[in-house]
Amino acid sequence: MADRRERLQNRLGPEIQAMKQQCRTLLLATVDAEGNPNISYAPFVLNDRGYYVFISDVARHARNLKQVPKVSLMLIEDEEQSRQIFARRRLSFDATAEIVPYDSTEWQRGTLALVARHGEVVQHLSSLQDFTLFNLIPEQGLFVKGFGQAFKVSSDDLVGAIHLQQGHLSR
Repeated sequence: MADRRERLQNRLGPEIQAMKQQCRTLLLATVDAEGNPNISYAPFVLNDRGYYVFISDVARHARNLKQVPKVSLMLIEDEEQSRQIFARRRLSFDATAEIVPYDSTEWQRGTLALVARHGEVVQHLSSLQDFTLFNLIPEQGLFVKGFGQAFKVSSDDLVGAIHLQQGHLSR
């Protein structure tokens, strides 16, 4: 069993890492205090615990994250590069949003990492009072490689197989 898990990790681990490097933005599904859903996106940079995103408090998803720090995030293969539009490769996680305190060592490190990945615009945004740096800490996730190819992913990117109880049914 450990041998199978190791082969799976060796095969899919690099694909997951490549997707994290290729995607520059992630999708965020948030809810407000009343449970009203919202989906949006944000540019991100990886860190040793999760994903840094810099979002204006004017944006609904930033306000939602401050009210309800639970979030679902997704990185998804570009439509143009997908071989099958109904089965785009994607990586999603349930996560918890932590606010990084302004001007803390972590805030400085996260802001510099975002500048390095996304350019000088981040320096301008970081000078505005309404922008908050969040660290999205992943919990459990799912990597979908294609039809019938879904794999559990832990917060540290360890891959496990999902045994589907029921597949697609014909009419």
